[in-house]
Order: sequence, then structure tokens, then C-alpha cells
Amino acid sequence: MDQIKLDQFLNYKFISGLSSNPSKTQMAFAVAKADMKKNDYLYELFVSDGKKHKKVTSLKNKGSFLWESDQTILFPLAKNKAEEKIQKDKKSIYYRYHLDSKLLEKAYEFNFPATIVKVLVNNQLLLSANLSRKQHHLYMDSEDDRKLFLEQEKKESLYEDINEIPFYSNGSGFTANLRKQLFIYDTKDQTMKNLVDTDFNVRNVIVSDDLNEIFYTGKQMTGVMQLTTDIYRYNVKLHQTEALYRENEYSISNIYLIKNQLVAIATDMKTYGLNQNDDFYLLMGKKLHLLKRYGQSVENSLGSDCKLGLSSKNFVMDDKLFFVTTIDDHTELHSISLSGVEQPEYYFNGSIDGVTVINQNIYIIGLFKQKLQELYYLDLAHHEQKCISAFNKNSLKNMYVAKPKEIVVDHRTHQVKGWVLYPKDYNPNHSYPAILDIHGGPKTVYGKVFFHEMQYWANEGYVVFYSNPRGSDGKGDEFSDIRGKYGTIDYDDLIAFTDKVLKKVPSIDRQRMFVTGGSYGGFMTNWIVCQTNRFKAAATQRSISNWLSFHGTSDIGFYFSKDQTDGHPNEDTTKLWDQSPMKYALNIKTPLLFIHSDQDYRCPIEQAMQLYTIVKQNGVDTKLVWFKGETHELSRSGKPEARIKRLEEITNWFKQHE
Repeated sequence: MDQIKLDQFLNYKFISGLSSNPSKTQMAFAVAKADMKKNDYLYELFVSDGKKHKKVTSLKNKGSFLWESDQTILFPLAKNKAEEKIQKDKKSIYYRYHLDSKLLEKAYEFNFPATIVKVLVNNQLLLSANLSRKQHHLYMDSEDDRKLFLEQEKKESLYEDINEIPFYSNGSGFTANLRKQLFIYDTKDQTMKNLVDTDFNVRNVIVSDDLNEIFYTGKQMTGVMQLTTDIYRYNVKLHQTEALYRENEYSISNIYLIKNQLVAIATDMKTYGLNQNDDFYLLMGKKLHLLKRYGQSVENSLGSDCKLGLSSKNFVMDDKLFFVTTIDDHTELHSISLSGVEQPEYYFNGSIDGVTVINQNIYIIGLFKQKLQELYYLDLAHHEQKCISAFNKNSLKNMYVAKPKEIVVDHRTHQVKGWVLYPKDYNPNHSYPAILDIHGGPKTVYGKVFFHEMQYWANEGYVVFYSNPRGSDGKGDEFSDIRGKYGTIDYDDLIAFTDKVLKKVPSIDRQRMFVTGGSYGGFMTNWIVCQTNRFKAAATQRSISNWLSFHGTSDIGFYFSKDQTDGHPNEDTTKLWDQSPMKYALNIKTPLLFIHSDQDYRCPIEQAMQLYTIVKQNGVDTKLVWFKGETHELSRSGKPEARIKRLEEITNWFKQHE
């Protein structure tokens, strides 16, 4: 049996964008694979009837598309250098693929960076775009005036005028003064109508089945982004907008229509803060009325470094809303009716990464057990599933894939569940180095699904162990609530789990234990080496080290730090400092590797710079690997070369300190 190599992920296929055609008789999806020559990911578009999957065309390095009709699909594409230049001039180009004739033709060219959201009736398209007030000139002006505007904008690109927060966003760059706008474009008359005020920022959008009503959530920007959202309806025929909900009470994550009744998935954030789980509400009389108190995560928060791209995870069928939820260490498909009856529909012992319906049958993108992503058919009546694709059939062929062995720590008030991966050719009589891997979030979870970096380390001879301490998702609000407790109860759970692993796996060499993690996992790595010297070396990735400076530099810092630390940086300075690894930096004796990206606006690189400087000045063995042009998503969707470099650096750091 062969070993999984560091760059094995170059052979993996990543599935995304799963969606059905208008009549729900076919589905389409994108399949991506890393390309080292281009140092990027290239996507191919597939269409399927649930039995046969047909590759139809290349999407190049963009994975987005939408159904225009049962026989045509639209997607953004620049076929040649001339069209690439057009895109650089802030225009967008869409192509149309005909499934019957296999004809690929240019469909639309817009004078601004537009995304087609939905194909409406009467030659109309619903578009969205992120624009500043000034950038509306891109589609309003004549071509000559537009060129003058672009020249002026280029001159102004040397600086950013910032008068609001947030002013940048991880993965999107500077967002100051940009608003997500909605437009209706008449393809026959080539006219554009903006549906919202230029200072309104749209969040979620849905369209009624008859294509006559557009529902959207959002908020007027006032200088400081609000977490609560409003709901509006636009009547396409009457050209009228109506405010349906403006009570400023809830953060609304999604909206759906069931029998023309609007259902909102939302939270008031009053009891457990911004990480409080969503509940279900009905919109009636311009008020949100509680339909069902749910108390669990209405999303998939199961982590893996073998996902790429997005897919819808909820749908309406048989007058019920079906939704993916994270329960303990896996995802499930549940449903809720307009009468408030919520019930589990399918227990999937893995990660549901996308879902759609064709011919009344449910299909998902799934990470199941220790397999890579494939398509599955779910038979709800018999609670059976069938894998219907083989995109990753040979990706791990003849490779050693470690099976997670569950370990549970029982406390008086709660359980901490985790797993151990044993190294290739494991012999209990031998001595092995070990790696504790800590997830991000903190409100995410580890499960039994495939994780490339962990499997690679197991193949390199390490025992790898990981768990879901308090702060993790999947066990309700109380378990996930660690506001003001960072580095206390979560630290206790991680150390208790480590001790339990050492008892269960005596072959671990206690003098060769290592720890790593990213984001919240990076924070906990920093915290651990400030509190104990039991780990031989550590690698902290995209971490938080100082809550005080995080507040003003992270894209989410201005609300996340106050919520999670339970304090204001000026009014509760001591509280934030007490929860910051920087306070205890002089305690660090453990060799510490820093991995950070300079376009990480979620956990800005200054967080690594601060702690690295103190550790370096204190004479401790340390190193900072500064990734240029990468974001917070480096380990999951970073450029292939950067992902290889990252994993190589961490692994070499541990090996040299064995």
C-alpha cells in the first residue's frame, strides 16, 4: 500500500455548484482540479440525469454557472485575450451553452462586473453587482464618458477613501463604499433598472416560482455595518418595492418561500451572542413570528481541506423546507413545515456539501467516511444512500487511508468527542511522534471525514489526534458559548482530551508531541504554548494573538472581538488583554512556527507579527512564513503552490524538532 504524498491533493476532484434545471429533470455541477502549470484550479461543467454524468464544457478557473432554460446554461467566461481585456475594463461577459446542439455562443456583455442571479420572464434578467456610488457610471455613461471615468478611477486607485467599517473583507479585498446592488436588465431593449438605493447593501435574494416577485434582505449603510437585516419585496410586473420587515431585531441568514409564505432563518443574538443558533420564523403583518425554536446549527460547519466552491444546501419540496444541519460530528437533512413540525429526514454520517432535487429525487455532494467528494442519491423512505459518481475513484487508489478511532472524554457536565489516526504500518510496540490538530471557528466541528493534512501526517509516521472541545458547533448553544472564556474551558477540554489519548495510545512518545491549528485553532496553539511546555514544537496558522488590536484590524473585529471576549477594548481592556496570548508571550519556550498570509483580513498578519517579534526577541526558536497574496483560506483554497509550501513548512518544522 502506497503513502499519501504531501501534494496528493493535486489529484483530488472537488465538486460544487449542484443545481437543477427549471423543470427539475436534470442537474448540473462543476468539477475542479488543481493545475500546477497555471497554479490555479480549473473547472469543468457536468450535466446529469442522476445516472449518467456528461461533461459539457470547460469553465476555466471560474466555477459559477446557472440554468437559463432546460436546454441552456449561462456562465461567465473570457475565451480569448481580447475578452480578458474587456473584463479588466470592469465589464462582464456571459456565454451560453446549448445542451442539445453543443453550441457555445456569446450571450451577454455588461458594462459593469455583473452576476446573473436569475433568468426572469419577458426577456429580463435579475443581476447583482458590488458597486460604489461612482461606479454606477460604468453602465449609465456613454462609452467615451465611461473611458474617462475608468481613467480617473485608475488615478484614484493609489489610495482608498474610507469612512465606514468594515472597509475590507477577507477574499474580497477593499470593500469600503461598495454595495451589493440588484438590477433588472431587459435583454431586448438593453435597458438597466436599479432596484435599490445606491447606499443599500443586499444580502440574500430569492425569486418566486412564477418569477414575478423578488424578495431580498439587506440594510441601508450608515457608516457602521449592522448585523440585523430588513426584508423587501419587488413586484416585477408592477415595478413596485415594498418593505416587508424593518424591525431591526434579527440577523437573518436566509429566506425561503413555502406556498407563497415567507420563512426566515434568523437569530436575535440576545442569549448567546452572534454565534447563537438560528430559529425559524414566519413573516406575517410585517413582523417575524416564531415558527420553531430550533437551537441547533442550520448549516454545515463540518471542516475539511478537501472542499472547493459553494452549493445550495437547502430546498423546498412537498410544502416543506429541507435544510442541512450539523449534529454532533456529522450533518443531517431535516425538514420543517408551515405548521412548525420539524423532523430529521436523513442521517448522513459525513458532510453534505450540496443538495438538489430532480424528478422528486434528492441528490447531494457528500464527503462520506474517509472518501473524497462524490455524488450520492438519498432514498428518504428507506433511509438508504447510493454513490452515483466516481470522480475520485483513483485519487486515493492503493493509498493508506487511516480510519479515525473515536475517543470520548466524559466530564460531569459534558462530553468531548475526538479521534485518533494511527500511522501507516502502526506497531503498538514502537514509539511514535504525535500531532494535536485544533479546528478553527471556534464554532465549527471536526468529524470522521477525510482531511488531507491529517492523512498525510499519518502516512509520515505520526499519530494524529483531534477533537471538538467546548466552543465547537453541533451540540447546541450552551456547548458552543465560550464568550469571555477563551483559553479556559476550551483549553481544559483540549488538555483533557490529550491526556485521554496518551492513556489510550501508550505508544505515543511524550517527548515528541506537536500542536497546530488555524484561525481559532491558531489562537489555541498560541495559548497552549503560553501555558505549557509539554509540546516539543508548535505551528500556529492565521492566528489571533491580541484581541485589542484584532478589534480594529480584522474585517469582523469590530463586532466579533466584543462579542467573543465579552468586553469592549477601551472599557474592558484588562478583560481582552487577559484573553490574549500576547500577555503571556514571555512564557513561551516551545519552538514556534508562524504561518500567515498578507491578504488575510479575517485574522490580519499583524497578529502573527506581534507574537513572532516577542518570541524572536526572547531567543526562542521561531520562524515566520509570510505568504504573499494569499488569504485566510490558504489551507483550503489557496493557490496549489502555496498550499504545498504551507504543509511542507509545518511538516519540516515538526520533523526537525523530533
